[in-house]
Amino acid sequence: MTAEIYPNDYFGGPESRDAGQDTITERNWLIEEIIKPELPNIIDNVERCLEMLQSDQVFKIPISSGGSEYGDTPSVKGIVARQAGKLVDFQALVRFPEFHKGRQVLFKKHPESQFPLQQIEDLTSNLKTVLNQLEELEVTKDAETFISAIGKILQLLTKSINLLQNPPRNLSFPDNDNYAMKKLFQDHESLCESAHHEISLEIVLFKNELCVDFRNLSKVTKKPWCDIDSDTGKSFSDKIKDQLTQDRSKNLSHILRENGVHIEQPTFINNMLSSFNTQWATLPQAQYFLNRCVTFNDKVVIEIGKVALTTSDPFLISTSSKLNALENSVSNYYTNLKL
Repeated sequence: MTAEIYPNDYFGGPESRDAGQDTITERNWLIEEIIKPELPNIIDNVERCLEMLQSDQVFKIPISSGGSEYGDTPSVKGIVARQAGKLVDFQALVRFPEFHKGRQVLFKKHPESQFPLQQIEDLTSNLKTVLNQLEELEVTKDAETFISAIGKILQLLTKSINLLQNPPRNLSFPDNDNYAMKKLFQDHESLCESAHHEISLEIVLFKNELCVDFRNLSKVTKKPWCDIDSDTGKSFSDKIKDQLTQDRSKNLSHILRENGVHIEQPTFINNMLSSFNTQWATLPQAQYFLNRCVTFNDKVVIEIGKVALTTSDPFLISTSSKLNALENSVSNYYTNLKL
């Protein structure tokens, strides 16, 4: 009886094996026998996500804060409608006790106004790129090219999930500069501003939901806290915060004095005087402005009221679920290919 020992057989002994060639062989087997047969299923799921994101179906969703229309708390009641990557309708009756003496204000989208949902547009663009790359992978023969493309697809899937979970900073308060208000309503300044207040509107995707936030903002008029540097776009409070971060050896009183603010002890008389003298402040007053002041829409404001509303959008929830499953699968493939 005789036996032939094959070079790549386990029983051939480690001295007769080529580790490098084994790795290449295993990787090619993984690509051709495991991953490529799954690509049609992955492609189907990406296409389904795109169908939901680009659907012509209009989702009309009521929004309500649940508050009383006549009490001392803010209230919002209305409707928002989404079609694909844009809002096609938006109406809301908004009431803040401090704004226009507590009267309700109707915010109604102008028929000709366009409001793109940037996160959905970016997500759609990402998934179209993913789809093209997946179709190219079906005919890709080179293993290194295949692995590189899988890595890029994984990055795009992760970015897409993040778009559904968290809005970019430029779309969020206070960096959005009241973008939604300006895009949705004609003559928005007369609608959302009074002598002492401004209403802000933020519409973003957050945790797979379309979120609508109204804020009542009090305009800061006390100098130097209301000042904004025309070159940097930063307010006086932004400047003080930056200096506190950059030089931790100096306390707040020291930095304020360096910037021309005279600090007084918090007595009753000094509290009264500081309200009239623009360059006077007690330390608690200065701390209040530093903690509360926000640079927004070319002015300094303090948020005094907010209503946060969320809508349950079935297509966004389903898309998020599919993307998480896809990311998990592609991540496993990529990890095994990189071993």
